[in-house]
Amino acid sequence: MATGGKRESIDAQIKAWERELERTRLALARAPDTVHERHHSTFTEVYRAKEIVKSRWEAVRGVYQPEPASIQRFQDALDDMEKAWVTARPMLADLLDPQAA
Repeated sequence: MATGGKRESIDAQIKAWERELERTRLALARAPDTVHERHHSTFTEVYRAKEIVKSRWEAVRGVYQPEPASIQRFQDALDDMEKAWVTARPMLADLLDPQAA
């Protein structure tokens, strides 16, 4: 499906999201309950969005000519994940940036 490096770019983006979410998960696990409560719903939503985009990407990634509806579902999920990631920036800064604390 993806040519010209697009496949590798999307794979890399998903891996980067996964790395940051794992770091965030560990930071949340170590955080006081008040911090965990403040960020739990945001973390859950962004993680869910990542899982959806990853699943939809896997459904079209290796297909020679995926159905247009599958491509659109992936693109919608990618857009949702990018929005969720922007929404999660304050949480990420709070949990991962030592200067923010």
